[in-house]
Amino acid sequence: MKRLTIALLAGACMLAGCATEYHPLNSEGGYSEKPLGPGVWQVKIDSSPYTHARLVQDFSLLRSAELTLQQGYSSFGLSASDSAALVLSGQPAQAVPPGPDLLVRMSHQPADSKRAIYDARVVCAQLGSYYEVTCAPRSN
Repeated sequence: MKRLTIALLAGACMLAGCATEYHPLNSEGGYSEKPLGPGVWQVKIDSSPYTHARLVQDFSLLRSAELTLQQGYSSFGLSASDSAALVLSGQPAQAVPPGPDLLVRMSHQPADSKRAIYDARVVCAQLGSYYEVTCAPRSN
């Protein structure tokens, strides 16, 4: 019984320690991005192998939305930059690559679920609220 308790505690500690948080890239993971051209950025989420794919996907969307607003745009579209797999994002008729790298194309077009164009403010509000993250304002 004692061995089982120790094993369960060790497993719980491992899972708790491997949880990915939303923050810039550091030694424990996080998000990073680089500009590829005007209104085009690459966003990457580095996470533990134990991190649920949905969390990585949500953080990818959240960082893309936050970066879009910081760059002065209102909407964005996503495509995979090195991953061909697509998963449903939870929004009707939209698919989002799960990572590891996303190509973010920013624009001022209105959101359009048929064309998978996201409203950055809506994404920030919804996912930011869920994960208790405030999207950083545009830096001047």
